[in-house]
Amino acid sequence: MPSHVPPSDRILRRQDRRRPACAALLAAAVVLGSAGVVRTAPPLSADQVRGEVSRLIKELRAPRREVRERAERLLLSLGPPALAWFPAEEEVAGEGVRETLGRVREQLERDLAEETTRPGQLTLKGRRSVAGWAEEITRQTGNRILVDSLPEDEQAREVACDRAGGDFWPEFDAWVALAGLQWQHDAEQVALRLKPVDPAATAPLQVAYAGPHRVILDSATWKLREGQPPLLRLRALVTSEPRLRHLLFRWTNADQQVGPSEKAPATAFAPFSPEGKFELPPAGGHAHLQCDVVPPLPTPDGRWQWRGEMHATVAPLNLPATFRDLNHMVKIGSAERPRRRRGGVLVTLEEVQLRDETDDTQAATIKIAVAYNRGGAEFESHRAWLLHNDAWLEGADGQRVPREAISEPTFHADGAIGMSYRFGGLPKPWTTDTFVYSVPALIIDLPVKFTLEFAPPKLP
Repeated sequence: MPSHVPPSDRILRRQDRRRPACAALLAAAVVLGSAGVVRTAPPLSADQVRGEVSRLIKELRAPRREVRERAERLLLSLGPPALAWFPAEEEVAGEGVRETLGRVREQLERDLAEETTRPGQLTLKGRRSVAGWAEEITRQTGNRILVDSLPEDEQAREVACDRAGGDFWPEFDAWVALAGLQWQHDAEQVALRLKPVDPAATAPLQVAYAGPHRVILDSATWKLREGQPPLLRLRALVTSEPRLRHLLFRWTNADQQVGPSEKAPATAFAPFSPEGKFELPPAGGHAHLQCDVVPPLPTPDGRWQWRGEMHATVAPLNLPATFRDLNHMVKIGSAERPRRRRGGVLVTLEEVQLRDETDDTQAATIKIAVAYNRGGAEFESHRAWLLHNDAWLEGADGQRVPREAISEPTFHADGAIGMSYRFGGLPKPWTTDTFVYSVPALIIDLPVKFTLEFAPPKLP
């Protein structure tokens, strides 16, 4: 194939309009050589996708209709990774181009939402160290697995695994049990952290898997009420795959049904507060759901079932906004404010300050501004999730230096917020002069439906 053929022309659009959610998976597309031989197309890099988006947007302004239609088809063929490089609506000249890009954006967002509802796939076969398995799980699924809470000998301990493969959560849970470990969600790092087994930890009453979400029944307890029937309180814990970056959970009591397993939901118990509606950001990487119902007396025999439904607001497309040569920013102060656009988000590096800590160490304070194309009441109500976006310094060796602290927001605006990060214990001279801010470039809502079956607790 001639080298001048644009990368997007080498990708054939899938007929079912289902596209992978990351550029690396575009390698599954095929092209036809001059001899009619089917060959695998190489994946496009982020820079190639960016270049193709820019080129094809220019072609949307072509005078010939067939050129414009072809450019639209090729933009769609790039898949959801192209969303990262779409300009803001106000940056696009020409009503026709804006309409076409809006149409393409809407389709790609639907494709990404559809892809996101599917759980990540994980196949674990072979023999590796615990640290090696963590890297492999991260590579396959995009879910970061951290081992820094394990002793070095545990990280190096080899584990053999031979599983057929399947959805991420059940496969990951099975591997963790096989390795004799535990895990917890690290909200700061947007990752799952492996830990030694805690003998005092109690097992959940029930575990259910709902696509990319893991739901556990944490407790089922009676609450006695004087002169009234007792109330059954159920508490569940919901965790999304870290690759999704969960921001907000919403549910209503009306969507929860609890009753005897063989009869639910036909004989669902009466909810304690039928009109209850709830929203909360994830705390520590988990969302706690509470469901209160009033079972009839005497209570039905056998096992009971909780059929639940909720919605998770997630950011499935997280992209790095990278600022290099921070030493230059230190010297010039805030005279320059470099900007990085990722999808519908603009990140501005406002200021970088260095301050001595000891004779050998120093601290860096980095101020940024983050602005989304869309603001409004919903954004303002739940802006706190912006404070939990991942941010780090990066050295020449690629190693991360995690932030030490984040300040209260430095300013608020419609669809925008300013933040200040502190990094301590940096060596002199400063060599980690690259700052990376992880940007949720797309935010969507996903339904989460689950079924938890349990033995009812005994009435006190």
